[in-house]
Amino acid sequence: MSNTVQRAAHNLPGLLSGIPAQPASPVRLVPAVVGAKGRTQRVYIECPDWCTVDHSKRIDFLDDITHYSAADTLQISTFTDEDTSLWDMALQITADPVAEDRRMREAHLLVDVGGGEQAHLTPEMADELADDLIAFASQLRHKARQVAAVTRKAAQA
Repeated sequence: MSNTVQRAAHNLPGLLSGIPAQPASPVRLVPAVVGAKGRTQRVYIECPDWCTVDHSKRIDFLDDITHYSAADTLQISTFTDEDTSLWDMALQITADPVAEDRRMREAHLLVDVGGGEQAHLTPEMADELADDLIAFASQLRHKARQVAAVTRKAAQA
């Protein structure tokens, strides 16, 4: 308890004496600008350590605040259009503090496969997906070697 609060508690016996000392807060408070354009307020919100969103950019409603980590992205290209990624997949940690679904309020993994499609995963679901992706990557490598061998054989003929 700060000296000022302790002094105030001694000066007002009975009013603050029942309030226990508060532990140091593990919560990170960050500014958020909320309100209609030209009529905003700066408020401070709890923000997880993993969140990389700049909440000081104006939003209309406090309920619109969602937390996101930095994204890890996988891009799949095609040799028929080398300037364009055919498919993107992004992975982030996310939490929507005011979602109706309790699971959405808690930190979870978000896999965005583009086109508005998103998968929300528990850690257990993410482990299963990781196992599937590792198996897929192994098959990808195996088939790439097969194609390389066929290509070499055709070039030698």
